[in-house]
Amino acid sequence: MERVGRVPLIEPIWALERELIQATEWGGFAATTLWGCPTRKYHSWFSLWKGFERYEFLPQMQEELYLQEGRFLLTSQYFHRKLTWEGYRHLHSFHVGPPWRWVYHIGDVSVEKTLYLSPTDPLWLLRYRFSGGALFRWIPLWSARPWHTLRREFFRVERLGERLIFPEGLTLYFYTEPLPRFIPWAYAYEGVFYPREEERGYEAIEILSASECWEWRLHTAGEVLIVLSSQPIASASLGLPERRYSHTTFFQALSEAADSFFLKDKTGEYIIAGHPWFSVWGRDTFISLPGLTLARGQTSRFHKVMETALQFLSPNGLFPNVFPNQYNSEDTGLWWIWALMQATRMGVSPKEIWERYGEALLQVLVGYMQRLCGENGLLFVEEVPPASWMDALVEGKPAVPRRGALVELNALWYMAVRFVAEIASQEGIRWRWGLLARKVLESFKPTFWNKARGYLADWRAEEEVSWQMRPNQLFAAALPYRPVSEKIAELILHEVEKHLLTPRGLRTLSPADPQYCGQYQGSPTERDKAYHNGTVWLWLMGSYIDARLSLWGEGARIPLLKLINGLEEALYAYGWGTLAEIYDGDAPHPPRGAPAQAWSVGEVLRAAFFLKAL
Repeated sequence: MERVGRVPLIEPIWALERELIQATEWGGFAATTLWGCPTRKYHSWFSLWKGFERYEFLPQMQEELYLQEGRFLLTSQYFHRKLTWEGYRHLHSFHVGPPWRWVYHIGDVSVEKTLYLSPTDPLWLLRYRFSGGALFRWIPLWSARPWHTLRREFFRVERLGERLIFPEGLTLYFYTEPLPRFIPWAYAYEGVFYPREEERGYEAIEILSASECWEWRLHTAGEVLIVLSSQPIASASLGLPERRYSHTTFFQALSEAADSFFLKDKTGEYIIAGHPWFSVWGRDTFISLPGLTLARGQTSRFHKVMETALQFLSPNGLFPNVFPNQYNSEDTGLWWIWALMQATRMGVSPKEIWERYGEALLQVLVGYMQRLCGENGLLFVEEVPPASWMDALVEGKPAVPRRGALVELNALWYMAVRFVAEIASQEGIRWRWGLLARKVLESFKPTFWNKARGYLADWRAEEEVSWQMRPNQLFAAALPYRPVSEKIAELILHEVEKHLLTPRGLRTLSPADPQYCGQYQGSPTERDKAYHNGTVWLWLMGSYIDARLSLWGEGARIPLLKLINGLEEALYAYGWGTLAEIYDGDAPHPPRGAPAQAWSVGEVLRAAFFLKAL
């Protein structure tokens, strides 16, 4: 969708549910709604990534236009739970980019507002074009806070030449053309309200601070350019690119969305798990990486992210679940190996993988052997902390209690040892891990399979076993190295399709289960209970497609393409031009969670690669 017209734009329910996101590899970030009205504390016209945390600088800006007919606001904003500023009433159209472009009509004057973040250079550019003469006032409403917090007090921003100095030593540089008149404007904007935060059960009101009003008097048609940066600005380097709308297909749009998850700094290159509130997560990085890079022909970028992650590998073979130092999951290292295995399926030679990562592969596997491996070769974990991806906590306890031998952990474990046994350059290494692979294979079916039920247990600990119908068993059918027979894989897939498959991914629990929660809504506790008890996760679609393709081959291609092409209608329903983290288990499966999620986009792109749709 290239353009949004006036009719949908003036509909609050529709326009405020569509969220815009621009993210750059240098850490600049902008997120808002189609109105430019923040509805979350994570919405900001300009944010900056610093040390594995994002700082929200500019949640809102007061835009005032003075004409002969009077004073007009372009800004839309909630104060004290009411939509007090209603600039959206003047909106005529919104144009997709980047850059984003809004067009306002006020009497005979039109105003074109364009926002652009350079993907590679530390530049934020905001341009206003006026079709006629006007007095324009721009008042930045600052917060300068970590993204998960709210401002409670007024603060001043000191301006020293081109520098803007904020509390806690934060600094931005600015440039304007033409130079404005700076009017002292020391006001606390109290009662700034974020309705989505209140809906989610969080505090939702803060104070934004203004120190100056920037004023331009234009006697004829003209433009105003405002530039912010984390570095000193050279005016010769400025300029907005021509508006572009490069994608014409669903997969081209997804490929463009993929770039928004990459982040570079002096230590390397990372993947942000989701926007606007996720940081760098290990599990999400490794699951999303093959689709975000290799499916798009970016092999060197794949290696850059993987090698950056190696800086954080602990001596006992653990990767952080949350970078840089939260080592609180057991599946992350297996997903790292899964990403390497996917690379060999997508064109990278096994020899190169072993030469680059062989030492680390052994370190990770030995770590699992020492920490978790039982006498039968399977991995066993404690209930707390949650070892795998179903890790939501309610009052400090797992929302989905799982312990002992987890089915997906052991399916990934079998894949890992088989993979190393096949690509290792030394015969002794291949023999050692091949021997363990046979032991895991011998133990897997007796531990998890139940012929009468026709599917795998979700987990087993001593005499206790969970037969809840969950998608975790899918990996046993989807991985190239299966720990089950083809017949069992077919039966697993049949049950998964019957109970869990939706047009938006896979449910995390069968609707027939008494614990099923079909809607991801309410307080944080209510949402955490639903998170892995029925909520649909789109990233699971990738492994479902793997399983179908491996079992039915080319005959499955057309229906699977139809399935993922059906996601196109979700592309502009929440995060604009991207795919959400989760969806309700109940039809019509509205989007929930983060509006843009790396592994949702990555796994659809990876599936499209194997379906030969890219």
